[in-house]
Amino acid sequence: MNLKKISEQIQGKLSDLFEELRSGISEREDSRAFGAMIEKRIADNWEQICQDLGYTSLDRPGRRTIFDFAFHSGNLLVGIDVKTKDLDSTRYSDGGICAVGNLLKFLANDKGIFLIAEFGHNKSSEKRNMRDIEYIRVAPFIMLPQNAYRIENLGTGQVRLNYTIDQVWDEIAWDRDINEFYDIFVDLAITHYRRVSSDAMKRITALERFRSDGYKHFTFGRR
Repeated sequence: MNLKKISEQIQGKLSDLFEELRSGISEREDSRAFGAMIEKRIADNWEQICQDLGYTSLDRPGRRTIFDFAFHSGNLLVGIDVKTKDLDSTRYSDGGICAVGNLLKFLANDKGIFLIAEFGHNKSSEKRNMRDIEYIRVAPFIMLPQNAYRIENLGTGQVRLNYTIDQVWDEIAWDRDINEFYDIFVDLAITHYRRVSSDAMKRITALERFRSDGYKHFTFGRR
C-alpha cells in the first residue's frame, strides 16, 4: 500500500472540507471548542469522504482507541488521529499521541496503519473571536523523522511529538517500512523504561528512608 498516496488523498479531502475556514469564519475562538468543531465536521462527512476515495468507512471508535476516524482499504485497517495545533507560542501543547503499548498493539497485532491529521490554527487577524486554519497536514506516524518521537511519564509511557507535522514535513521518510520504524521506536521505548525504572527505585529508597526516620523529613534527592 502506498502510504504517501493515502495521506495525500485524505489531506486533499480534509483541505476541501475546511477550505472556507482558512478565512476565519469559524464561530469559536476557544482552542478546545475549535478542536471539537473540527472533529464534528469530519464525523458528519466521513462516510462521504471514504466513499469518494473508494474506502469503507468505519464507525467512530471508543474512547480508548488511539485514532478518531478509520476506514478499511481492502482488508487493511487505517486509523487517523486528528490533532488541532494552536500555533500561539504562548500556549502549551504537549504533542501527546497515545500509550506505548496501545500504539504497538495497533501496529503489530492489528496490522493497522496509523495516520496523523494535524490542523494548525491561530487567532484570526481580521475577525475577533475567530480562528484561521493555517495548514492541514496528514502523514503516517511511522514515517516521521526519528527526532520527532519522544516518550514520557513514569507509568505506561506516553508517546509524544517534539515537533508539529508541518515543521518536519520535508523530513518525512516516505520509504521507511514498519521494521525500520520498530528499530527506532523500540530502542527509544527501552531507553525510556530503563530510565524510569531507575527513577522509581530512587523514589522507593527515599520513601523507605522517610519511614525509617519517623516521617520527620522527606526529599527525593540526597541529603
